[in-house]
Amino acid sequence: MRKITLARGGALSPYSGLGSTHSSLVQRLKSGLVEGYELVDVHEYEIKKNPISRIWKRWFSSPSKVEKLSKESDIIHITDQEQSGLVPKSGKSVVTVHDLFHLYPSVRNGVKVGDQNPSFIRKSDLKKIKRGLARASLLICVSKDTQQECEMRFPGTPTAWIPHAIKLQEYQIETEKPSWFNEGVNLIVIGSEEPRKRVDFAVKVCSEMDVTLHKIGAESSLESKRDLCSYAEKMNCNLNWVGRLEQDDMIAALQHADALLFPSVAEGFGLPPLEAYAAGTTALVADAPAHNEIPLEHHILPPENIDAWRNAILELKDESELVKERAALFSEENWAKRHREAYDSLF
Repeated sequence: MRKITLARGGALSPYSGLGSTHSSLVQRLKSGLVEGYELVDVHEYEIKKNPISRIWKRWFSSPSKVEKLSKESDIIHITDQEQSGLVPKSGKSVVTVHDLFHLYPSVRNGVKVGDQNPSFIRKSDLKKIKRGLARASLLICVSKDTQQECEMRFPGTPTAWIPHAIKLQEYQIETEKPSWFNEGVNLIVIGSEEPRKRVDFAVKVCSEMDVTLHKIGAESSLESKRDLCSYAEKMNCNLNWVGRLEQDDMIAALQHADALLFPSVAEGFGLPPLEAYAAGTTALVADAPAHNEIPLEHHILPPENIDAWRNAILELKDESELVKERAALFSEENWAKRHREAYDSLF
């Protein structure tokens, strides 16, 4: 058995995107899902409010600790690209790259993606992150789009494509229809009000339609919530603000919805469409990376064509078996096989 140490910086909530994928990786390695490899240590620390303490841990004490751990493990696996400053200078190291939005900001469909004007400290941090990515033994990319960009940005670093996985059986339990669903057509949109998520576009699509759009996910701020609700009222869209849901309630919403709308123009992976498919529900997705790698072709729609989205909603039909079959490609078993092959490639 080869020894794996997982490392990240400050601990994140398992409800956050990067926090949940880190937590999943910990649990899968602990369970022995990746044959031939065992988890021997996890490096992370509690995030303090003191900015000087945070910088010290991120730039100095934490990298020093991981460097020592690299001598006790066969592989150091950094669980997200933002922590790449932890990549040790010796031994075998892997970084899971979810996206490069904040390392290389861009504008997509008129929406600014990533921090366009980083602070002086952040610029120093970005240099450390990029040097770490270039130094890694292997970059595991969760989408083909991210893999292509990594190969362009870090041409000397090997890459592997390993999409996220989900436990399919968790999405196929029996649930009751949420009490807040209406009798008519119920559509859901999942995510924050971050501009790239384009929840406002979903509102625009549903305006003047005889549907209810349920917005799931904690609000970015009270101001953003008020702005979106005001916009929905102005556009004559029946918007129901749901907020964050626990896992079982989320699964119930996914199972009983008529469709998920996912109009984002930039994602590292885009888990909600895959979750909808696993629950047997259609996901209508904007044709943008990297979430357009997940759905069936006829569920991928032009990002700006409102009529195409409305027609797709009007033509919805039961495709539960078809979408579940597609979701099965992203099983934990397939994920484990790809991870074993990626780790093996280092030896």
